[in-house]
Amino acid sequence: MDDDDETLELIGRWIGRLGHRVRFAQDAPRALEMLDERPADVVISDWDMPGMTGAELCAILRQREDDEPYTYFIILTGFDDREHLLAGMAAGADDYQRKPVNLDELEARLVSASRVVDLHRRLETRTAALLDDTTRLFAASRTDALTGAGNRLRFDEDVETMLSRAQRYGHPCSLALCDLDYFKSFNDTLGHVAGDEALRRVAEAMRNNLRASDTLYRYGGEEFVVLLVEQSVGDAVRAMERMRTAIERLSIPSPRTGGALTVSIGVAQVDPSQ
Repeated sequence: MDDDDETLELIGRWIGRLGHRVRFAQDAPRALEMLDERPADVVISDWDMPGMTGAELCAILRQREDDEPYTYFIILTGFDDREHLLAGMAAGADDYQRKPVNLDELEARLVSASRVVDLHRRLETRTAALLDDTTRLFAASRTDALTGAGNRLRFDEDVETMLSRAQRYGHPCSLALCDLDYFKSFNDTLGHVAGDEALRRVAEAMRNNLRASDTLYRYGGEEFVVLLVEQSVGDAVRAMERMRTAIERLSIPSPRTGGALTVSIGVAQVDPSQ
């Protein structure tokens, strides 16, 4: 980037011969537009440009790089004093070259730039992979492996958040405790493999009968908890009655009763004033 057409053409032609793709801008605003359209691995900018210095342009790019790939920044300058060099580096420049441009020196700087950019890209890829792994591990540590419902850890965290919001905004919210009837007898008679399958089917039926804002947790064994955000006890009772009916309609045989497996549910409303 330079406001001198001859310099732009010379540098661009040389960089192209080295196997790089080149884009040109005669001022910083146009350069920013082009970088918004498509980021660049390397920016080569003159220091002295109309409206904005190369150091100021570099500082703007560095401020934006939380959401963008790293850009290696080289400043071309006709100044040879220490102050300009330090100002450029303070703005975030990676390298500088004095004008008139020595093309062999520029080639060497581009080799260094390629190595640094490649390192940044590999680090960005590894960081993204680590973040993805961390997110998945965080979710897994708060999920019951058998049923896919939230576990006790997630329940403890979420109920604290729900209570805090209820007290702050005065919104009603309810909690339902669900216990499968005679489930110990189910496991003792049919075995734990059948018991696990029954728990999975029950959890799926429960999730299918909840609003998106409500959350299901496996509290332990055959016990489940449902947090019903911004629901009064009356609304929560009606929602749990639909859930109770859905579980009974699964027609999972209950060895103890000879009928379908059923669930007992208790519902309580949180008092926001407490």
